[in-house]
Amino acid sequence: MHSPLSSTENGNRSAADGGERPTRNTRHPTGIRVTVAILAALSVILGPIGYTNGIYADTNSAAEWFTLGFGASVGLPLLGSAIATVAADRRAALWSLALLAWPIVFVAAIHLLAEA
Repeated sequence: MHSPLSSTENGNRSAADGGERPTRNTRHPTGIRVTVAILAALSVILGPIGYTNGIYADTNSAAEWFTLGFGASVGLPLLGSAIATVAADRRAALWSLALLAWPIVFVAAIHLLAEA
């Protein structure tokens, strides 16, 4: 029986259509979200550790600890956002960008708790 749909309407491609194969969705949203969650967890843990070590370090290594702390707390969410954006997962990208407020929170908390 002959189908009333053309070859492009039913998803089949032929040589008359240029021979292009239909594209497959190769994205794995679960894998992307797991990757972003791991980067977020590392950011939440390593940022305050680096900053606290920078406060209590001597003058020779304090700058290195501050750099590592802020690199982790800002760089890792940006990396997660970039990965999620390339994978077209807008929700994961937005949650990752929301973590950019985390350094403000933990710096304020560390200084408030240090004074108490």
